Amino acid sequence: MTGRVRLDVATRREQLLAAGIALFGSRPYAEVEIADIARAAGVSRGLLYHYFPDKRSFFAAVVGRQVAELARVTRTDPADPPGVRLRAGVDAYFDFIEAHPQWYRSLYRSTANADDVVRGLLDEAHSRQADGIVSLFPGLDPTPVQRLAVRSWIAFLASAGIGWLEGVPAPRDEVRETCCAALLAALGIEA
Repeated sequence: MTGRVRLDVATRREQLLAAGIALFGSRPYAEVEIADIARAAGVSRGLLYHYFPDKRSFFAAVVGRQVAELARVTRTDPADPPGVRLRAGVDAYFDFIEAHPQWYRSLYRSTANADDVVRGLLDEAHSRQADGIVSLFPGLDPTPVQRLAVRSWIAFLASAGIGWLEGVPAPRDEVRETCCAALLAALGIEA
């Protein structure tokens, strides 16, 4: 009989989140049980409950981790021109959802996203994303309507991502260019 390895809190939490990312990345939220998560992480259900009180809290932590990772991978080089940065960011976004299709579907299509905590995480992430998008265009002092347009565009991009994952018969470059053109039109600028 092998004993469980004792890990510090941060390392154990990372281990649990990695198992959650893998599970929610391979199966819909509704099909993942606490026992599945514990088994995938190699821990007891009791230990999992020590870190997360329930499945929704665990999913929220996974969402937080993945949203942070998406923000990290979509950062662009500030030395590049705005149009280049926009396209690079959208390409990185599509790379991420292509690498994590089920997780992305779970985030935007599951009942878990109706949870207040998950919705709050998404809202915060979308606010940071909107600020990052506005910062792509030096000298732009966005009006309230332009800020609303950016937030709406983020929802448009998420919907385009789902459509693309589900097989919209269009080349990825065309989808990217359509998304970029929609943002520029909404802002009333050229890049």
